Amino acid sequence: MKRQKLKVFHLNYDWDYIPKYNEKFIEKFPKSKKINIPHTNIELPYNNFSEKLSQFISSYQKVFEFKKKKGKRYILHFDGVMEYSIVYVNNKHVISHKGGYTPFDVDITDNLINGSNKIFVMVDSTERIDIPPHGFVVDYLTYGGIYREVYIEEQTQSYVNHAFIYYDADSLEIKMFLNYDEKNSKVFTYNIYKDDELVNSFEREYYFRDEIQVSQLMDLDRWSINNPVMYSLDILIDNVLSYSSTFGSRRVEFTTEGFFINGENTKLRGLNRHQSFPYVGYAMPRNAQRKDADILKYELGCNIVRSSHYPPSKHFLDRCDEIGLLVFDEMPGWQHIGNEEWQEVALKNVEEMIFRDYNHPSIIIWGVRINESPDNDELYKKTNILAKSLDEFRPTGGVRDFKESHFFEDVYTYNDFVHRGSNEGVEKPKNITKEKIPYLITEYNGHMYPTKKFDDEWHRVYQAKRHLKVQNDSYKYDGISGAIGWCAFDYNTHKDFGSGDRICYHGVMDMFRIPKYAAAAYSSQSDINPYLEVLSNFNIGEQEASEIKQVYVLTNTDYVKFFIDNELIGKFYPSKMYKDLPHPPVIIDDFIGNQIHKNETFSKRDKDRIKDILKAIMLHGKDLPLKYKIKLKRFLFKNKMTYDDTLKLYAKYVGKWGSESTTYRFEGYLNDILVLNKEIGTSHISDLHLEQDDEVITEINTYETTRVIVKHLDEFLNPLTYSSEVINIKVTGPLELIGPPSLALIGGSTGFFLKTKGTVGIAKITVSSNNFKNKIIEIEVK
Repeated sequence: MKRQKLKVFHLNYDWDYIPKYNEKFIEKFPKSKKINIPHTNIELPYNNFSEKLSQFISSYQKVFEFKKKKGKRYILHFDGVMEYSIVYVNNKHVISHKGGYTPFDVDITDNLINGSNKIFVMVDSTERIDIPPHGFVVDYLTYGGIYREVYIEEQTQSYVNHAFIYYDADSLEIKMFLNYDEKNSKVFTYNIYKDDELVNSFEREYYFRDEIQVSQLMDLDRWSINNPVMYSLDILIDNVLSYSSTFGSRRVEFTTEGFFINGENTKLRGLNRHQSFPYVGYAMPRNAQRKDADILKYELGCNIVRSSHYPPSKHFLDRCDEIGLLVFDEMPGWQHIGNEEWQEVALKNVEEMIFRDYNHPSIIIWGVRINESPDNDELYKKTNILAKSLDEFRPTGGVRDFKESHFFEDVYTYNDFVHRGSNEGVEKPKNITKEKIPYLITEYNGHMYPTKKFDDEWHRVYQAKRHLKVQNDSYKYDGISGAIGWCAFDYNTHKDFGSGDRICYHGVMDMFRIPKYAAAAYSSQSDINPYLEVLSNFNIGEQEASEIKQVYVLTNTDYVKFFIDNELIGKFYPSKMYKDLPHPPVIIDDFIGNQIHKNETFSKRDKDRIKDILKAIMLHGKDLPLKYKIKLKRFLFKNKMTYDDTLKLYAKYVGKWGSESTTYRFEGYLNDILVLNKEIGTSHISDLHLEQDDEVITEINTYETTRVIVKHLDEFLNPLTYSSEVINIKVTGPLELIGPPSLALIGGSTGFFLKTKGTVGIAKITVSSNNFKNKIIEIEVK
């Protein structure tokens, strides 16, 4: 029998929108503009704006033709509306909802008519003190609008509203939640698919009731980080499809010895993610959400992401399921706990989060505590009990930032900001908890060392070193399940935070998901693909006292060969300073190699001596330790040389001053096979380069987006970090630009997003500037 599909009517195109509200609009909507969902109530500048710009009440209206079928029910779904909404269907109030991060739905069967119908939504995007996360300061923006999809689901009179699916010990456990208006028995058919192929099927006969628990022995493959096997369950009632969901089979456990998945001890290494994007905030469709998951897994090498500080898009979670990226899913909130009404919304958020996200195997823990809030035993006993009543199999955690917090969850999840650059990377767990319990670090770094993509090199390198140190120390302690850094991407924020321009530069990537040096601290720990990044541009004028003392090479290769002007300087191995990392960085601290021995006529002993002296000058400048001063005086006296002669040797072998050009080459080897090669050198040529995420994009249920990155690169294809070249973007065809058409590069690069507009064909994107020839790419829209 052909597999059935649920009947869904997507309502994402051609809404009427006006950025204000009046009760009269419910019956007679004023002249307005057409928009598509996802939608932000106002497009914001990249930075330097007031957060109050998006804090207003707006009105949305959707007029559509509909034909009801006899014996069917129709459920209207909103995946996310920020942050308080009142919904009317054909001028009748059907539902109100508090909270912008969780979905809600309502049966509108009796409100729909055959013919023209109208949905009206009042959207209050003010920062209401009765709705989490608001009530005090918040270190991120919540934006506004109907920013996730809207659709109508067709069902039978009695149907499965939700089903919790769990597999363990060769038994498939299904807990069904039903909506029904009949008491007779029905035959329930359970079909399990893998890659759209039916692999198991069984039947049961039940009388309708609120909840039904189903168990069935079967053999399913395990879902894991490296082999994320996904299944689908279809539930049919009297051979009519009523419910469908994907799921995966895995067992997760946090213990005092670390985190285990399917019995395998796995150190968690990840980053926090805000779901915001430039200009449109949260209002980005499926493609952009899935791309973020790919960036975290494949570019940054993470095995976990925390959805700080709220449940993310279902499309993001779907992709995490597909690629094996673990998720810490968290209730909305930030530090503040409001009054009783506020807490009721918080509890409802927990329930809505778990009902929506239960079947995602990527989710390994529920966050049931407001991030960094004070202890509140009454509230947090309730959130934990609620989560456990709904999901007995997943552990719970509650993110706090102080020691000896009252503990009701399964995992003590802690924001550890002890590291300040020169001290220990993390606290020992026993110093925080005072007892041996499962322990996970959920934030570190971030605000401790904000770093812009256009900061000086030392600053950008130091950010990377801080992330390396914390991860190294996380790996050092078996009692730490892992560490999730703050954070993946820069993000817009309120006036109380960030760098004064409404951006928090806490990310290892910028808001367009372009890497900073710190991104390499994560990318280099993955074994998915060979990786090598050199944390320097070798411009001595960028360095303190014009001295390059050492260079970090972040790589997952076995060793690195370092060349200057095609002459081998040496073979360098991972540093013992970071011995607990899977792939410690390679530290280049010798820029002389055998050159002095090859080129100079001193004695062997003096060649060794002057090399040591030059290396000491690299580290200490003119303020040499006494033993090197003595060495230098003896060397100069013996060879009848002056101090100026020493400076000439330094310029020749270290500073490379006065040479026509210098090229540095790094070769990465795995199993003694050259796998990566990177060159950095004197460049007299540069150009703009475009990188596109997609050559083809497909509209499915709403518009889609794609990203283009613009980089100013030298002739070795290395970024010119301090380029602020102004570019102009022109788009023709079935795509349109999100944001302004003229941009300045920030830190040598920038990005822009394009979105489809309901037509197909070939889009042409032209990037022009005053100094370079036009760059043209094409993207097909299907």
